[in-house]
Amino acid sequence: MGPIGTVMSTYRIQGATGEWEVVIGLEVHAQIMTQSKLFSGAATAFGAEPNSQVSLVDAAMPGMLPVPNRECIRQAVRTGIAINAQINKWSRFDRKNYFYADLPQGYQISQLYHRSWVRARSR
Repeated sequence: MGPIGTVMSTYRIQGATGEWEVVIGLEVHAQIMTQSKLFSGAATAFGAEPNSQVSLVDAAMPGMLPVPNRECIRQAVRTGIAINAQINKWSRFDRKNYFYADLPQGYQISQLYHRSWVRARSR
């Protein structure tokens, strides 16, 4: 198995510059059922009024630092165990800086430099 859902294959195609191995990866997103967001204490109630569930962290107020939600991490690990995935003992979040109109911090919290791939194992 390769990174996040890719299956290493021996399927190859001939291109103008040589032989290429075909590798297809999937990035899967899921909504975790918690009372607050992953990196702030803001609520996540469905159907709330627009902009009513925003914390100082979400609004990128100076000096505010994100803190991972322990319950989100716990549920992610439980999901990994349920699908017989490899759970890394160490993980690091990084800041990926770029501009988006709806990204007031100017960065996205990501695993840019030290990815904690989830490798699903066959049973």
